[in-house]
Amino acid sequence: MKKIAGLAVIVLFGGIFLAAGPQAPAKDVPLTPDQRMDKLFDFWNRLDQPGFAAVVVKDGRILYQKTFGLACQEHAVPIAADTVFNIGDASQVFVGQAVALLEKQGRLSLDDDVRKVLPELPDFGTPVRLRHLLFHCSGLRDWLPVIRLTGREAEEFDFTRLLKILQSQKKLIFAPGQRCQYSNTNYDLLAETIKRITGQSFSDWAFENIFKPLKMTRTQFRDNYRSIIDNQAFTYNFTRQEYLKGIDTLSLTGSHSLFISIGDLAKWLTAAETGGAGGLDVTDKIFTPARLNNGSAGGYGYGWAIQKDAGRRQAGVTGIWAGSGAVLIYYPDQKFGFAVLANWDYTSVGGFVPDIIDIYLPAPAPAAPPKIPSSAAAPQTKKVSLSPQILDSYCGDFRLGPGQIMTFLRTNDQFFLQIPGQKFALTTLTETEFLLDLAGARIVFQKDKAGKVSQMTWVQGGEETIAPRVIMVKPTAEELKAFAGLFFNEELSVRYRIEARGEALVIIDAKGVEARLAPDEKDHFTSRAASLPMIIFQRDAQGRVAGFRIDSDPVGDLLFRKD
Repeated sequence: MKKIAGLAVIVLFGGIFLAAGPQAPAKDVPLTPDQRMDKLFDFWNRLDQPGFAAVVVKDGRILYQKTFGLACQEHAVPIAADTVFNIGDASQVFVGQAVALLEKQGRLSLDDDVRKVLPELPDFGTPVRLRHLLFHCSGLRDWLPVIRLTGREAEEFDFTRLLKILQSQKKLIFAPGQRCQYSNTNYDLLAETIKRITGQSFSDWAFENIFKPLKMTRTQFRDNYRSIIDNQAFTYNFTRQEYLKGIDTLSLTGSHSLFISIGDLAKWLTAAETGGAGGLDVTDKIFTPARLNNGSAGGYGYGWAIQKDAGRRQAGVTGIWAGSGAVLIYYPDQKFGFAVLANWDYTSVGGFVPDIIDIYLPAPAPAAPPKIPSSAAAPQTKKVSLSPQILDSYCGDFRLGPGQIMTFLRTNDQFFLQIPGQKFALTTLTETEFLLDLAGARIVFQKDKAGKVSQMTWVQGGEETIAPRVIMVKPTAEELKAFAGLFFNEELSVRYRIEARGEALVIIDAKGVEARLAPDEKDHFTSRAASLPMIIFQRDAQGRVAGFRIDSDPVGDLLFRKD
């Protein structure tokens, strides 16, 4: 599951996921949980479009299980309990379980250097261990954004191509165990490690040791994208004009390529209470977050993202691939879990999550405040007031992430946060700290050694995100011409072209697909292309543009030199 750093990104920049279906009107007689679930999926309960499947379990018992829509749009075949869905990178939870089983059997150790089993991987000068792969803290590039950069994502992708990407990586993005960064590469290497340790294909081993013991006979990892899978939910991309078939040319097992039915997911979720395949010690282990080098929690367990929800431990994973979608959520301490599967991308499966949690596992009511005797005077809240000079020192632009600029400004004695199209009043807490009530977030400004405000920290949901101060620059049409030219990356053997078109700068990838670059701070540009969140131009000693690097966590600093 890909974690999102800071709810601010969701609330302010991306738009928070709302209820996926029409809300039930208020009635005198409350709706039952089943009725509320039916209402949630009512809009998609029709046989003229692709659809969804959902299951909810509690204490080893199925509370709700239904399917909606078509598995095959062309032949009007409805989705059934045994229809198998491609769950994309949600497949990783079963790789994590496989690692835990083999670890219990003593057939592998998380401290093993991955090159012990896969010697063809590069030697980066520091060991990348199995635990680093498992907990997404290896520093290895994610192959998915890399192949998107090459423009070859529609071609067959297998372990041989993955290996070429890794062998071209010059250095790790960060030291192993230093921090977490989601990378599909990690779990494909784990699956290949299991294949070599056991002498079986990972798909065969997983079926014999995980799926078969739980009678999950409709579940399988796919090794070849051309393989025929019976009773499959074909995937679709939705456009305003038509449905398009999802393109899936992935012949890589591990991070992706698991096909599973909602009926089999129900078996897996109900078995989690008793330990499923491997026992309770394995189940407890897969839901336990890792520790990074500095001792802090990394946020990932054995294939799961682990976090707190209303004080409760929550394990979650989301998968998206070729039009399909899947979300699995499990609360180990409450023995409660659910899954939603989709075979089209019209609505995000993640949009159903808060509603299902609210139906079956609502957040505990906050404790009532202590009663104050009527004779006691109500406490007075001290109003914090800052001078215009102090507020003005905080005014300006701060970068929360690529393309995510927060602007702070003052109007009279009121301090505001502004993002494109929205403006929010802030509550002053201290001389350096402010509150954004809407998101429940605190904003803390910090000064550098010279006494100037250089950054702010966004504090929300137990996480902190540092946003440096930036000075936004908009180059003139003449200045943009200096950025134009051909740029080549040696590691990927790919060439991009940049053109100045009047007051716009456009980047053109290897397939000829264009993306407009928006000016940011000096020599920085952002785009809406997922693979190019930000590019930063490099200059030589004479100040001439000599290249650019892609600033993207999953791929690190990929440098393109100007031809």
